[in-house]
Amino acid sequence: MNKREHQLLIDVKDLTRWYEDSPYLLFDKFNFALYSWDFTIIMWKSGCGKSTLVKLLLWEKRAPARSIYHKREDLSRYSEEEIQYFRRKIWIVFQDYKLISSLNVKDNITYPLRIYNLWDMVIEEKFQSIVDELKIDYLINYPVKYLSGWEKQKVCLARALIHDPEFIIADEPTWNLDREHTQQIWDMLININRLWNTVLLITHDIHLLNYIKNKYQVNIFQMC
Repeated sequence: MNKREHQLLIDVKDLTRWYEDSPYLLFDKFNFALYSWDFTIIMWKSGCGKSTLVKLLLWEKRAPARSIYHKREDLSRYSEEEIQYFRRKIWIVFQDYKLISSLNVKDNITYPLRIYNLWDMVIEEKFQSIVDELKIDYLINYPVKYLSGWEKQKVCLARALIHDPEFIIADEPTWNLDREHTQQIWDMLININRLWNTVLLITHDIHLLNYIKNKYQVNIFQMC
């Protein structure tokens, strides 16, 4: 995708949803837009529906018709096959990593490509490019179970990039890290957005929000 393009990827329009088994609203006409090459931050507070929003964006929970659009197409009109294809265009960086503990770093990073049966040469080229850029080549043969939290999150970012998604959702990616390593992950996300991909960051940390605002242009949406 050309860096100069600014395409609407996700458009949430007047999303209204109740808490399950409750008369109270979880989302009350919530609006949100994500464009290609944006660095967008959603700030949330406890109980504001962050987990539900992620599931709605992935269509793991179904939203009302005409409320969530992908490239201006209503997700509620997608077939099951189209939904599966749509999900393959997104990658999530979780706070608890979701790595495969029995595999080493390289196998964890390349796993998304191997399940699609890409040629080994293509996988190796993409892998080498990413580990060089993220400066994690020294880790590639380590079993992930021996890595620190900071190292595991770098591996998660590499795995997200090699998947070549339309955008990355970083869901509290620094929850378990100290301040120094948290800021380094945020710097990596800035670099990822600058060089590679659209980033949607979900966080509750106002201090880190201020840190990144002082370094980079971001779009901010507030939940609750």
